[in-house]
Amino acid sequence: MLSTEAVADETVRQYAIQRLAKLLRHPDDLVYKADDVRRKLAQEKLVIDAQLNTDVRRQFDDVQEGLELLYSTKGQIDRVKTDMQKVDQLCHRAQSYLTNFERIQKISVANRNFVRTDEFYRQFSEFHEQYVHVREMLGDAKANFEQGDFNLLRLHYFLHKLEDFRNRAMGFSGVSDADSEQTLTQMFGGLDGLVHEFEQFLWHVAGGIYDLALRNRANVVVQLLKVVEVEEAGDRAQEREAEGAGLARRQSAAGGARATQKESGAKMMMTTMTTTAAAGRGEPRRERRIKHYRQKLLDLLRQFISGRVSEFFKKEAKGLDGVEEVTGFVIDELTFVAEAVVPAFPSSYFMFDFFVNEYHQAVVRNSNELVAGDLEGGAILMLLRWVREYHTGMRKQLSISKDQLKPALLEGREDQLAQEYLEIAVSKIREWISNLMRTEASTFAGRQDAPSMGEDGLYVTGA
Repeated sequence: MLSTEAVADETVRQYAIQRLAKLLRHPDDLVYKADDVRRKLAQEKLVIDAQLNTDVRRQFDDVQEGLELLYSTKGQIDRVKTDMQKVDQLCHRAQSYLTNFERIQKISVANRNFVRTDEFYRQFSEFHEQYVHVREMLGDAKANFEQGDFNLLRLHYFLHKLEDFRNRAMGFSGVSDADSEQTLTQMFGGLDGLVHEFEQFLWHVAGGIYDLALRNRANVVVQLLKVVEVEEAGDRAQEREAEGAGLARRQSAAGGARATQKESGAKMMMTTMTTTAAAGRGEPRRERRIKHYRQKLLDLLRQFISGRVSEFFKKEAKGLDGVEEVTGFVIDELTFVAEAVVPAFPSSYFMFDFFVNEYHQAVVRNSNELVAGDLEGGAILMLLRWVREYHTGMRKQLSISKDQLKPALLEGREDQLAQEYLEIAVSKIREWISNLMRTEASTFAGRQDAPSMGEDGLYVTGA
């Protein structure tokens, strides 16, 4: 620690010496500049001291404010504790006044259970009618797909209600015998098929996102994404519930429930919450199937983009001869996506980055297939020029730098391809020289006349 401080002091001293050396370079500077330098340094010292005093005062104020907040929080906790004790006392007094409190409590629970049972019976009786209604809605949506005349949100809402009711019905503890379970399974058997048909239609809509955007039907895309978000929220809730159940099982296996002393306020809460326990816990229900709609949507878009780029390479680029057309295709696609598709997605999806990454990876995969075999010199030059134009176009028109595009085009083999081109060029030049010498020698050996002779008496060949 001391050595570090000594090094710091020495550094400061050296800096001060260097600064004075710049200000006082000549002996006359001690006469004419010393006073000015002294005043300037004094002013700087005053400014620094003022800033330090302000910062220290601000720190003290923050610390004082934090301490006051802690003290006020402690006071509020004490007041809440006192109020809870008072409420607990009042609760116990009220119970002593009511001689039939337990009976009133049981009647309240029975009435609430009756209302819920009546509601469940009504929904059970109307289930088939609702099922038929949803199936008809799905059929109409399929028939009007090309016109875009359907409402995904309404369709998903009614289907979601049917699924929720099915999960609640199958989750009741009373459904334990085989006959009842079989009856419910037969009744709800068609619902799984209906859900599957809806999902197929949903992904069919997702596969036509580009067409919907071209026809200015962004509202359908928004409906699709709302359905995805609702199901994602359900997945997260189910996962939290499963984690909570797993944690409870682990705690039970580790040591069971431990008896602990409760505060008086906690006792009061346990007493008053008895009458509303059923409503607080919610109705029993069967475990919900995790659907992963968001991941499925992204996977579908990934496959769609890959197929679209592959089709362009096969039909439009037609191999290495048209590889330069790929740059314009990708830029046009990403421009369209940024203007017509991305605005429909929530900002938390970061969809433009997703589309850029997927288009680039598709281009990398297809270009790697083109360069898998042996390449001629002209093809290598074309590839190197295309890579440069690709990155230049992406940077100028879409503000996407080369570092953002991973993995690198041609797997970063630009230097290797340039070396291969040089080797091919050297080989061709050597072959050309060899053929030229062979031709000249053959012509010279098979001549009919004597070779020409120059003025200096040496043989010369014809021009």
